[in-house]
Amino acid sequence: MSKNKNKTNKSGSVTVVGSHKKANIIVAVVVGIAALILIAVAVLCSVRVDPLDGLKKPERYDLYKVGTSAPMSTNDGEQSKIRNALNDMDFSVMNAILQWNWDYSYNFKRDGDGKKIQMTAEAIGNIGATNSEYMVEYVYKPAQYKYDPTENKSVLEYSTAQSLKVDGETIYFDRVKVLIGNTAGSVGEITLYPYLYDRVNNKVADGGEAYDSYRVTPIKVRANTTAAYAALAEIVRLNEIG
Repeated sequence: MSKNKNKTNKSGSVTVVGSHKKANIIVAVVVGIAALILIAVAVLCSVRVDPLDGLKKPERYDLYKVGTSAPMSTNDGEQSKIRNALNDMDFSVMNAILQWNWDYSYNFKRDGDGKKIQMTAEAIGNIGATNSEYMVEYVYKPAQYKYDPTENKSVLEYSTAQSLKVDGETIYFDRVKVLIGNTAGSVGEITLYPYLYDRVNNKVADGGEAYDSYRVTPIKVRANTTAAYAALAEIVRLNEIG
């Protein structure tokens, strides 16, 4: 009788030890998962997305004040400040994910049926600052054209133009209009209008793609414009007071 009692106690002791081991394993797993989550969050917070990273530095920036149709006259110092403002629209991947924004790439604007929106040369030429948005135009060295006897018309020399990959398609331009509103601390969206200056402003057919047939598709990209918007406002303010 005494032996059986001792065996029971021994068996009970082993069971308790096993429970402690299982509990320790569960705690270790939970702590490990929590650590991995914290590491992932830290990494996603450190990874920054620059919405205008695909655009090279232009020869100059033309800044259009809110509600105006002509660019400001700017000096070298102001040009540098505009560039710094444009470089201040980045955001962390973690910030975007928390706001359910997953796509950070350049995408063509499309209609409800998924077709690319096509803007005429006239429409592109008329784009400017709005009552709530500044416009910055990237001005590059003008693209060049040459006569192609096989097509009997002048064609773009692609190596002289800027290029950008959008939705698997390469587009060419020498000007980009960028409208910048205030996303108020959120990861919002800005619109880019890349175009060839000659095709929009040269209304006389030059043997190439005529003004009335030239089409441009605007591009949308994620951005946090809060700091950039404030910086542009300050540039305008200081410019106005001299």
